[in-house]
Amino acid sequence: MIRNYLEISRLFNMGLTGVAPVLGALSMFSIGSLSLPQLFVLFVIGCFSHTYGFVLNDIFDIRLDQLSKDLAMRPLVNGSITRRNATFFAFACLILSFILTIFFYTKLNAYLIIVFVLMVAFVFATVYDVLSKKYPGMDLFVAGAVFFLILFGASTVGRPSVLSWIVALIGGLQVLFMNMINGAIKDIDHDKDGRAHTVAIWLGAKVHAGIIALPLSFKSTGYLIEIGRMLLIFIPFTPFVTPSLSLSLWQIALLVIFEVLIFVSIYKLYSIKTFDRARIRKGIGIIVIFMYATTPIMLSSLNIFIILVALVPPLWFFFSNLALHKTIFEPKTM
Repeated sequence: MIRNYLEISRLFNMGLTGVAPVLGALSMFSIGSLSLPQLFVLFVIGCFSHTYGFVLNDIFDIRLDQLSKDLAMRPLVNGSITRRNATFFAFACLILSFILTIFFYTKLNAYLIIVFVLMVAFVFATVYDVLSKKYPGMDLFVAGAVFFLILFGASTVGRPSVLSWIVALIGGLQVLFMNMINGAIKDIDHDKDGRAHTVAIWLGAKVHAGIIALPLSFKSTGYLIEIGRMLLIFIPFTPFVTPSLSLSLWQIALLVIFEVLIFVSIYKLYSIKTFDRARIRKGIGIIVIFMYATTPIMLSSLNIFIILVALVPPLWFFFSNLALHKTIFEPKTM
């Protein structure tokens, strides 16, 4: 029973969303800082937010998921969790997220702002879950959810700084790429069969006789999103944008290496010709690990120990996959 709920919560990438509000708080390091227990609470809130979003998404997408034999292990598809219980589970996570915000109560006005920003994040996530396969471009809402989740983390310290807004935009673009590009390729088989209305299908992406066809417009969209994210990663090193960050050559070199690896990994994902969900899952996992490491590396200019946050998502990904699926790169419920 517990395993089923861990699977429906998408445990394998929960660490990614969990660190979102933490990075928001850490981006405020030059203004103020939270204790380790408070950062842990932010991580837990991020995990609850993640669970709410993915469980609700499964509830609304169950018809499409049932069209793919590769998704037969998902709890709602195989019936190990009912839609009713999944709904209770999702909203329990939502309620717990708001209860935990009490750890950041100082003054009423400041606390109301914190709660409001978190509420906006949940509203964006809910809109995405309800409309994601009905209209193209709904990925912007899930990107907005993470954007506000990061700003929520910053708000627990004080008024979000310029750096916090940049980090929020980076996080939003990362999620936009994950959903609009990675997710589209992974689900292109049953999305097309189920007449889902996504950007990928609108641009002409499809699978025919097991062969993936990704139009240049779709590939270019992915590259443009990553180019925008890359520019935001390097902008904070510009003195007139964020004077609090000092330029370190090792950081620049490491970020350049990671960006090269990201673009190479994207190219390899695009180059997959035969639809193989296991191979696609592995390619997506590699892209995400490289992509999500760049923000902690950038923020380590504020404090060198922030770079350790880059280890959380990949270690979480590896160990959760080993625990649930006896694999490292291929979560069966992705």
